[in-house]
Amino acid sequence: MSQTGAVYIHPQGQRDGHAKPMNGMTNEPTGNLTSAGGSHYPWHSPTWQQIVNQQRRGRLAHAYLFTGLPDTGRHQFVISVAHYVLCEADKSAHNEACGQCRQCLLFAKGYHPDVLQVQPEDGSRAIKIDQVRQIADHVQQTSNQASATKVIIIQPAEALGTAAANSLLKSLEEPPGKALFLLIADSGDCLLATIRSRCQNVSLPSPSFSDTQAWLATMSAADSDTLASAAALAPQQPFAALRMLEEGVPAWREILTEKLTSLRQGEESVTEVARFCEKQPVAHAINLMTELCTHQVRSLAVEPQGRTSAQIRQLLKLQREIYRVSAQQESTSNPNLLMSLEYLLSQWQELPPGR
Repeated sequence: MSQTGAVYIHPQGQRDGHAKPMNGMTNEPTGNLTSAGGSHYPWHSPTWQQIVNQQRRGRLAHAYLFTGLPDTGRHQFVISVAHYVLCEADKSAHNEACGQCRQCLLFAKGYHPDVLQVQPEDGSRAIKIDQVRQIADHVQQTSNQASATKVIIIQPAEALGTAAANSLLKSLEEPPGKALFLLIADSGDCLLATIRSRCQNVSLPSPSFSDTQAWLATMSAADSDTLASAAALAPQQPFAALRMLEEGVPAWREILTEKLTSLRQGEESVTEVARFCEKQPVAHAINLMTELCTHQVRSLAVEPQGRTSAQIRQLLKLQREIYRVSAQQESTSNPNLLMSLEYLLSQWQELPPGR
């Protein structure tokens, strides 16, 4: 897999590694509201400094649209922005929230009454208009401990339906009270142009392969080779890499690679290999087959054409089938991914024994 520009295909529709909401706020797998002073990840430091500088100059926008790859710590970055803005400490002396003031102590409990998270409700993929209408009520609410600013976090912004988006647009055009809107999306392209134009657009950088590997080393006691293998699976999406590391995917992939070779040599059956694949989400097996196909096509491309053209055509045909199944994987309309995998394995079995 390429170490740049790759987006890992998530099993079971996972997009950003979210845990269940805690007291109304969504947390990423690590680094949540209880971390003293808030936190952000090293690859976001330049963007963080831009926000800090704007806050110090009194130039914060009333709405931001943060875009970037999922599984990169986007949510934690936005939580840190909310934490920093609400912190009562002197901003000229702090680049982070102080962790000691009244507002920070609320964050330490995992809940802040001035922060509203708007996200799809359980069992739904869409943010509904009634949820957006609650924003005005939230801004008007007061608390004995509340700060002057009300923060509204909307994630994923792509989940806004037409009615909800139009309702939000009214709030962005005429902000209710002292409100700060923080929207999170993979890309702004699927949002209303009018919403994008009302927000300051901020592109959150993704980590490099070395950044991801270094971060994994702080999260796991695995050896360097295993960390490198995990980082290579999702080089710009460290949370996806960490999940796969914890699930034993790197070692499982090594075994599956051997089994796929044995399948082509007639030493294992489709049923046996499919049964092994069931130990991990089907997505992992499909991703591996995609990589192996691509690698073999590239290897054969440098060989004399007459000897390899038929093999390349066969591999390209299989590759197209893999892409088709991958597309199905992103859709809830596919009822049986395992059946699709068995079909791909049967096609793989028909390939001539190769390297």
